[in-house]
Amino acid sequence: MKKDTICAISTPLGISGIGIIRLSGSDTYRIVEKIFKPARKIKISDVSSHTVHYGYIIDGEKIVDEVLVTIMKKPRSYTREDMAEIGCHGGLIPLKEVLSLCIKNGARQAEPGEFTRRAFLNGRIDLTQAETVLEIIYSKTEKALELSTKKLKGALTSHLTEIRNSLLELLTDIEAKIEFPEEDDVEKYQMDTLPKIERIISFTDSVLTRAGKGKIIQQGINAAITGRANAGKSSLLNALLKEERAIVTDIPGTTRDVLQETINVKGIPVNIIDTAGIRKVRGKIEKMGVYKALEWMENAEINLIVLDGSKKLNEYDHQLLDYVKDKKNYILIINKNDLSLKIEREYIEKKFPVDKIVFLSAKTGSGIDVLEEKLYNLIIDGYGEIKGDEMFLNLRQEGKIKETRDVLIKTKEEITKGVSIDIIAEYLKKCINKVDELTGKNIQEEVLDKIFSQFCIGK
Repeated sequence: MKKDTICAISTPLGISGIGIIRLSGSDTYRIVEKIFKPARKIKISDVSSHTVHYGYIIDGEKIVDEVLVTIMKKPRSYTREDMAEIGCHGGLIPLKEVLSLCIKNGARQAEPGEFTRRAFLNGRIDLTQAETVLEIIYSKTEKALELSTKKLKGALTSHLTEIRNSLLELLTDIEAKIEFPEEDDVEKYQMDTLPKIERIISFTDSVLTRAGKGKIIQQGINAAITGRANAGKSSLLNALLKEERAIVTDIPGTTRDVLQETINVKGIPVNIIDTAGIRKVRGKIEKMGVYKALEWMENAEINLIVLDGSKKLNEYDHQLLDYVKDKKNYILIINKNDLSLKIEREYIEKKFPVDKIVFLSAKTGSGIDVLEEKLYNLIIDGYGEIKGDEMFLNLRQEGKIKETRDVLIKTKEEITKGVSIDIIAEYLKKCINKVDELTGKNIQEEVLDKIFSQFCIGK
């Protein structure tokens, strides 16, 4: 790990109340003392940790900005190195000026995610916690934020530690029997190992099951709004968002491409996709829009089929109804119930379950709350009740846990075949290595580079 001092702007560039420049490394306080003139006579390297000091950033005799400097001394800092944060006035010019002074006096521009990478390499957090920092930044709902915060505090780490400790305890016992075979019946010991392996597999499965629910909380699910042209799909999107996002006119075919927005349904992010209206198309662009709409219907977890309640069903409505009649992941939305209903209501209610149908007016907002409740119930039917013990795993983490489980299952199969315990020991070592890859105890440099390249420069 590089031991030099790094610096970066840690707040988004633009006009704002404040902007933060962060430094970390052994020369942090030497650099700060060169460019910071405190309002009272103090030496930054001598002040207590976790204190804030008012003063000015200077370039020689020139005052660059009025600032607050926060001091966090090692090891009680984010990186476990000496750190400082300079709170400037928000704006591109003062931030760039102060950053340039930090670099001029010996700091280096940080690489993407380098502060968090140093926190990991210095042992403050493990790799799963480091990855969780990104999840917190990109959280779409309060529930997703809560789930990621638990993970940052070590929720996943504790489970992985439990799996590793169980594996290590089992491996230690087996290696003792290999070393001193005369002290026990080795063949009998093989069968005694089987229930222990099964318990670890069961625990691993429970983590993966909870992760499935955690994934929908963190990443959300896709719900495609589909219907014939001018049925009110864009109006429905605006009603769900409670703002004018989609263009709404009485001209059929206004939406020629998909619009995507995210709504919060009881803590679950639902990615709403407003598709082009299903209709007879004339131009190449309209054909592409309708093709994309049909593609989204096929790929979305939930289909919201919008029917114009003020008109009778036409051939396109019937095509959509035929498409979803044997599926589970849909809701039929009878829109425009603020107008005189002409749609064949009895026919629809006879063909489809009542709990799959909602009457509403996207224009007035009447019935939107009923739709949101049905949407939530449909999610629960598919994924199970959200109880608060969910856990999100990214693709790398989920893949490694599945690899660990696969090796455990293979170990179980080999035990039933009566293989020697030294082979079982090798399988257990392989499992432990998989867990260590997860937490970062055993990780390749290029994997770290890939993970931290996804971070912004100031984190």
